Amino acid sequence: MSDLIKTPSSDVPADPAADALTGTTVGRFVISKRLGAGGMGQVYGAEDPTLKRFVAIKRMSPHANSTESDRKRLLKEAQRSSALNHPNVGSVYDVIEHAGELWVVMEFVEGETLRHRLKRPISTDEFFAIATQCCEGLQAAHEKGIIHGDIKPENIMLATGDRVKILDFGVARRAWNSNPNDATKSMETMTASGGTPAYMAPEVLLQQPDDGRSDIFSLGLVFYEMLGGDQPFESNSLATTVARIVHLTPPPLKNVSTPLGNVITRAMAKDPAARYPTAAALLEDLRRVQQGGKPKRVASSPSALHQYRMIAALAIAIALIVGAAFFFGSRLRRSARGPASPSAQNPSGEQSATLVVLPFDAISNDAKLTAFGSGLVETLTAKLAELSGNHPLQVVSAGEIRQKSVTTLAQAHQEFGADTGLHLGLQQSGDRVRVTYSLTNAKTGKIIKAGSSDAPVTDPFSIEDDVTKAVAVALGFFLKADDFREIASHGTDIAAAYNDYTAARGYLEDASKASNIDSAITLFEQAIKADPNYGRAEADLGAAYWQKYDASKDKTFIAKSRQACSTAIDLGNSGAAGHICLGVLLSGTGKYEEAVQQFQSAIELEPSNEDAYIGLGSAYDGLGNAQDAETTYKKIVALRPNYWRGYNLLGAFYLRQAQYDDASKMFHKVVDLTPESYRGYANLGATLLYEAKYADAIKPLEQSLAIHSTAYTYSNLGTAYYYLHQFNKAVENDEKAVQLNDKDYTNWGNLGEACYWDDERPKAHAAFERGIEIATGELAVNSRDPVLLRDLANYYAMVDDRTNALKYAALAAAQGKSDKDSLFSVALVYNHLGEKGLALEWLGKALRAGYSPEMIRQQPDLSSLQGDARFEDLMKSSSPGANPAK
Repeated sequence: MSDLIKTPSSDVPADPAADALTGTTVGRFVISKRLGAGGMGQVYGAEDPTLKRFVAIKRMSPHANSTESDRKRLLKEAQRSSALNHPNVGSVYDVIEHAGELWVVMEFVEGETLRHRLKRPISTDEFFAIATQCCEGLQAAHEKGIIHGDIKPENIMLATGDRVKILDFGVARRAWNSNPNDATKSMETMTASGGTPAYMAPEVLLQQPDDGRSDIFSLGLVFYEMLGGDQPFESNSLATTVARIVHLTPPPLKNVSTPLGNVITRAMAKDPAARYPTAAALLEDLRRVQQGGKPKRVASSPSALHQYRMIAALAIAIALIVGAAFFFGSRLRRSARGPASPSAQNPSGEQSATLVVLPFDAISNDAKLTAFGSGLVETLTAKLAELSGNHPLQVVSAGEIRQKSVTTLAQAHQEFGADTGLHLGLQQSGDRVRVTYSLTNAKTGKIIKAGSSDAPVTDPFSIEDDVTKAVAVALGFFLKADDFREIASHGTDIAAAYNDYTAARGYLEDASKASNIDSAITLFEQAIKADPNYGRAEADLGAAYWQKYDASKDKTFIAKSRQACSTAIDLGNSGAAGHICLGVLLSGTGKYEEAVQQFQSAIELEPSNEDAYIGLGSAYDGLGNAQDAETTYKKIVALRPNYWRGYNLLGAFYLRQAQYDDASKMFHKVVDLTPESYRGYANLGATLLYEAKYADAIKPLEQSLAIHSTAYTYSNLGTAYYYLHQFNKAVENDEKAVQLNDKDYTNWGNLGEACYWDDERPKAHAAFERGIEIATGELAVNSRDPVLLRDLANYYAMVDDRTNALKYAALAAAQGKSDKDSLFSVALVYNHLGEKGLALEWLGKALRAGYSPEMIRQQPDLSSLQGDARFEDLMKSSSPGANPAK
């Protein structure tokens, strides 16, 4: 029942306490009768004796305004909405306080709700008449920055005169996620405050930032029902409803034209970036289809997305995901990814696939069962990855999924180019466990295969094996004897050990919680106790201890990590995992020579282990061994020539080596393999930054942001503005980068640098101090990291700490002897400290190492050298065509 529908009192369920208010005066309004009740309170008809009109007045339920902040928020939103005057929006006249409660005074609309109208078939003409008016009302609200937040058939009124009215603006949008750190409480508050989960967009349910596109998702669902589709997500279980919205693709509408069906599908896209960017764009396509045309392909508006930037010298990040649950990487910024690579045929006739095993949906209150389900995702991912040695299968690693917080197939398609997704469900009844699985095509949303596997709790092996085989068969792979042996290999034959091991892996899926790491360590230890020869459990225990150290900075965990990794190696049955575990630890503590040996041992054991090659390439990078690093990265490309990751790593390597043409070729390859992804565009933009082509870099960076927003790419866009000396835009984007990721010290340093040149010196000083604090903590882990050393030198110089600036500059110079960025950084430090002679000496070294002369000319902090004869001679000798011996 709509809150504002005119309903005979006989149709309203009796509520003596509420009905007793008849005749009461609230403010100046005299209540005449109760019209109905909604999730957020009761609605009454009332007379306005001053303006001589009948109004609807909503009494907000106590639980909906339970806190003072809630009350103020509702008051503010309703007051904003009172300025919204549009024929397709039910007007909010006033908000008043009476007897300690809030009452919202609204336009009284006579007619029937769309929910009531859905009981009868709706013709195509009537659909367009209603749908276009809904879009017009929504457009008017969004243009004023007002998001509804609860679009559903009950809140759409079909008034007399064929007029459509959207109700409850300023009332429906509640801050149900008042405590984003408490998901359970948030969900309870959501339902209590009148929100309707079955119509909420995925990003709202996942408590991610949302904008007007969440209303478009809800409206798309309403249109879906109007055209004859059943509500696809609603169930009697909140958890199931949420899971359906996040993962389920509604079946295609029947008896609906393809153009109109395409409009509805786009409006209901899981990923906000794939939806219509505005209600106006949706309205335009509806009118096109109504007139017999086809929908226009409208790109997501960059202005509708968050815009951030990074201004540091390096613009590509290489996050190196290694081992069971941890990653490490250089400070180079990575950017985007996209859709899957084109289908290819191998000699056996099998079709190429890029697969992602999506995070497990927890619908049980059993923490250990939930952890087991999450761990099953990890072990299945690893198992399917093993098949890639014999089949054209690219499997996105579990570490990549965690790092990018991917939860849906649409996100995986965008991030990793995944064209196929595997989604799992898990239920336990008594002593039996059932795993349901569905394999889905990312582009069409169609389910390729679905099924289930039942097994006793005491037989976890069968479940994993059955699902692995079923997925392989569904992908069209012809399994061989070697494949079956790989599938049947689990590292232990003891079910209790494997159960604990799998649950431990599940806890590490969210290692941001210290309690999860502790639970994982306990379960790994239990698994080892059940099977003392369980080498893989020892290796992953070592990984968990390393994460514990990373979270706590307690160095005692380093020794425990080393012991567990070494034990895994000594047992001789952990494969490459033990060596990778120890190699990551050694790289993370700056012992690159020893790390190289461990990664080489891992490769000898498993020649197709991509993580081992990534670790080896990074260790060579740490040693400054460019030739071996390049060879290693090329091997990663050769391992998976149809997957973007190797090309991205090799491109980032070339970028660090100032081989810009080679870097550009690699990133163009990333774009070719994943054309709908943000990554390749972002990295191409970063390459242009290194070539000092700042204006040219803006376009590919904006292309990347139009697909997907990342702090790295936003920061790089700001880099372009920084070097174009548009410092106000640099500051604006740096601030947003910090908002997006305040744990990255470079974001703070970048903000400090931009503020410094925008004449916001106190703000700059505070930002540099925060950057120093974070970077110093990271230096405790790896005192040989040349990027950390040079950045600390610069930050200390910018806050006029001469002693520390010179100290870290010397360390950076010693560690990065031939690194162009380290050499340039030292020059900056000396120049800022007034040592022009030394600054020029180090600039010469940076130029000879390949640093861009144009970037030096554009660097604001070197403006004091402009006009200096020595500087001009140096730049002249470094210009294209100059004689280097001159």
